[in-house]
Amino acid sequence: MTRRGAAWLCLVFCLAVLAELPASWLGLPAQGVVGSLWQGQATQWGAVGPLSWELQPWRMQAHVAFSFQGQGWQARVSGWPWRWQGGLATLGGQASTTQGYRLAGHWQGALQVQGAGRECQAASGRITVNDLALAEPWSLGLGQGAIEMTCQGGWRLTGNLGLAGQHVLALDADLLARRARLNIEVQPDAALTPVLRSVQWLGGDALRGQREVRW
Repeated sequence: MTRRGAAWLCLVFCLAVLAELPASWLGLPAQGVVGSLWQGQATQWGAVGPLSWELQPWRMQAHVAFSFQGQGWQARVSGWPWRWQGGLATLGGQASTTQGYRLAGHWQGALQVQGAGRECQAASGRITVNDLALAEPWSLGLGQGAIEMTCQGGWRLTGNLGLAGQHVLALDADLLARRARLNIEVQPDAALTPVLRSVQWLGGDALRGQREVRW
């Protein structure tokens, strides 16, 4: 056998092994992992679950569906790393893993992003939520909100959440820099005010504040 033939045989063997590689071999911090590297599912990954994925690198496509706090989501990307496009869309209510808290609300909409490599070139769409509330461990109304994506100044995610006569929260996140700024404005008798003060996001008798978050 020639060297070229041996190299080709080795390549085919490696691709065949990868195609059948069990997802559990990846050592992901997830529970209930089944399937392969290219197509599989897990019952839980941190606060997310259940989730499923389908990767098609030969087509430069990836699809992930997951549930978080009773809401289903799907994320898609294709064409990476050259001229690519991706999106995040809501799927409606779905059963999800339980956490120490539970949010309730009706999410709808989608975000679309186009780019090249790490560059964000264009973004559109909007995701909104109605009647968002903390349902457990206690009941707390959070109101209506929206999330949008923009490519101005990099990968920026902006959002707002408000409840009439209670509070207004505004988010501006730089995803590549892994930091976000949260502007807070509350009314003195707002139900959210003592919560924000207990976690020291508002101090003293302040009704306005700003919080820097890094991850």
